[in-house]
Amino acid sequence: MNTVPIFPLAAIVGQDTLKLALSLNAIAPAIGGVLIQGERGNAKSTTVRAFSDILPRIAVRAHCPYHCDPASPFSFCSVCQEVPTGDDLTGVRAPIIDLPIGATEDRVLGHLDLEHVLQNAHQKFVPGLLARAHRGILYVDEVNLLDDQLIDLLLDAAASGMVHVERDGFSLTYPARFILVGTMNPEEGELRPQLLDRFGLSVDITTPQQVEERMEIAERRLDFHRNPQAFLEKWTEQTHWWETRIAEASQRLTDINLGRDILRYITQKALDAHVEGVRADLVMAQAAQAYTAWRGGTTVTEEDVEAISELVLAHRRRPAPPGAPRPHPPQDTPPQGGATPTGPTGFQSLGAGPSQNPPPERVVRSQNFTGEMSILQGAWPKTERRSVTDRLQDKPRRLGQPYGRLGLGARRQWPQTTKSALWVHWPLTITQALRRGVQPFKVLGLDLSFRAAKRRSTVVFVFVLDTSASMASIKRLGRVKGAVAQAAQTIYLTRSRFAVLAFGRGQATVLLTPTHKKTRLQRVLDELPAGGNTPLWDGLSETAEHLRRWREKHAWVYHVVLITDGKVAGLSDTPRTLASAARCRHALRQSPVVLHVIDAEIGRTTTPWAKVVAQALQASYRTLEDWAVRRPS
Repeated sequence: MNTVPIFPLAAIVGQDTLKLALSLNAIAPAIGGVLIQGERGNAKSTTVRAFSDILPRIAVRAHCPYHCDPASPFSFCSVCQEVPTGDDLTGVRAPIIDLPIGATEDRVLGHLDLEHVLQNAHQKFVPGLLARAHRGILYVDEVNLLDDQLIDLLLDAAASGMVHVERDGFSLTYPARFILVGTMNPEEGELRPQLLDRFGLSVDITTPQQVEERMEIAERRLDFHRNPQAFLEKWTEQTHWWETRIAEASQRLTDINLGRDILRYITQKALDAHVEGVRADLVMAQAAQAYTAWRGGTTVTEEDVEAISELVLAHRRRPAPPGAPRPHPPQDTPPQGGATPTGPTGFQSLGAGPSQNPPPERVVRSQNFTGEMSILQGAWPKTERRSVTDRLQDKPRRLGQPYGRLGLGARRQWPQTTKSALWVHWPLTITQALRRGVQPFKVLGLDLSFRAAKRRSTVVFVFVLDTSASMASIKRLGRVKGAVAQAAQTIYLTRSRFAVLAFGRGQATVLLTPTHKKTRLQRVLDELPAGGNTPLWDGLSETAEHLRRWREKHAWVYHVVLITDGKVAGLSDTPRTLASAARCRHALRQSPVVLHVIDAEIGRTTTPWAKVVAQALQASYRTLEDWAVRRPS
């Protein structure tokens, strides 16, 4: 069988830290996998695939589709169940399985073979990607874009080496021992800290900056494409060295001695890093033992711990709690400069107070902001009526377990926001019919089971920022920028998007089209100018026009968040204001959108002009302090 040639690991220029992290996981799979962070085009995927080629060959039975361990085959593998133990064994390369971004629980865990059931009237389980990755590598590109529930599932399986399936009438457990490797570009969003902690090791990949190194990378790659076979033969000896070293280290691992003094050293390093929980301690101990075996030693030393500690702690390290000593302050910690949080919102002053005569244009940096958008709690459309399945969703369920069964006569109440709140759960329905054991096989109404439709529209928060002269003080505009930056973090974690429009200096401008990339938003905020008058109604009209264009391409749910102090020329002219507001409101509602007005005024005023604007637009109203609620501890 012809196979695609794989670029050899030994020929990859640099990436020594990544090679070490992968090798440690091959020696001690209990470490829990590797998270690779870095920009695109830095050979992350190439290195992982090259690494899979040097893993020790595994013994399997011929034609086994799941790489079963001959001594303990899967119960659902017909090939291994029919062949006697010890017969027809062969050595094959460890599998490397790609998990696509759009993978579902069915694809990952496994599912009922409906065609087989309908033809033969008995159940057959089709294993998922976790079974196919058994004894190999499960590779997840852009792991930060996966659904959090799927990430939890993968990490649980990687840590335990077992998969528990309860779905479609099945309840079974099968082994899934694999090395989990995830890659991500931090610029496209981050993983939650709880998920980061579940990866054993983390490696940061940077783009080479030396001309000679980049030339060598290009030369080797061109040589490989020109004549793959000759290139592989050239690197055969170095590749064999890697294979032998990993195999020998794996055999020595159980004999490695870890003394109590070294264990104390490990736990102290974890404490100094202010990690959460004790997983870091355990992983560091396992990685240190694997590294000792890798270098050919017999006893773990402090030098061994130092060699792998940053792989374990880099993605787990946290700032010191208030009042605690900080022996290793982060390099990127901004100078405090006397800045202290003020009030319940957690804002920090940037030093200067509001200017009485601000210049016509200035750039203000974002302030640190520790709040969270309370508006997000109601961001998605909610149904006005609750069906039986809706109530069942409130109960906890195991991953892979379908929503509750609705028997004959159960009423299906369709919410006003969707026409498919309930779908027939065909695997469970057919399973129920099989359990009745009636011949000939037939599905009756009492067998019907339903599941909730997993469909949610993408939500886009459009920040419309007032950057007029009245907003140009360092304190005021800095607070607004800080609030928007922190809100973007919350929005990203909810898998939503954000956009930015600004109006000031007599015009309205789109600064950021809908995106989920926080780095782009931060650049926009850092370069945001201020000055001029406040063309509020023109700005909102232009916002409506952009929403109309975006809506033509994507049927998203839009939330327009207008942040202003409300100091608009002619606002006191009630008839004119109401007419302008009505036109803007009508234009915006065509999208449709949900309108929110956030009052950026500092302190109390006799007339909260932003509230007047909110009333004219028939929008919800909050002060900046009310909008930003402190995150729960």
